[in-house]
Amino acid sequence: MKWKNTIANYFTLLRLVCIPILWVLALLKSNQAFAIVLLIAGLTDALDGYFARKLKQASEFGAWFDSFADNLLSACIIFWFWLLLPEFFIAHLLVIVVVFAIFLLDLGIGFIKYKKMVNYHFYSAKLSCILFYTFFLHAFFFYPNTFLFYITVIITSISMIEGIIATLIFNKIASHRKSIFIKQ
Repeated sequence: MKWKNTIANYFTLLRLVCIPILWVLALLKSNQAFAIVLLIAGLTDALDGYFARKLKQASEFGAWFDSFADNLLSACIIFWFWLLLPEFFIAHLLVIVVVFAIFLLDLGIGFIKYKKMVNYHFYSAKLSCILFYTFFLHAFFFYPNTFLFYITVIITSISMIEGIIATLIFNKIASHRKSIFIKQ
């Protein structure tokens, strides 16, 4: 696998460039500027896949690169959450730790079985991603909505558990599948 000059990969690269900027903004406790850059990161997340499919530029590298950017951003968001919304974070610490443990378990099982990072693009993952960005953007622009937080946690947990099940039951990465529940 090696870098390919595609529009999709440049959108993914832009998401990776956003990560150190997000760290600086989180450390400066600049919630609204943070939310704007997070929104840009979210848009790149949607646009990379759209352009890869639309321009027929999907590749093994692109899928890996997108997954890498997604997982790195997901791992960082827990720390940004703690830095920017400490009261809400502490009030929901147990739930956050459980979801983060499921995230690590999902990554770990994929690494053990396939010797690489696995990130499925199931319908549940797409819904989880939409909720993820919606919750955090609302939280950083306005206030953290507890109901939206728990809906996001539930859907994200279901999505990660679906990924764990897929990794355990399929002999090879089933990146083309939309769900483990839909025959293809």
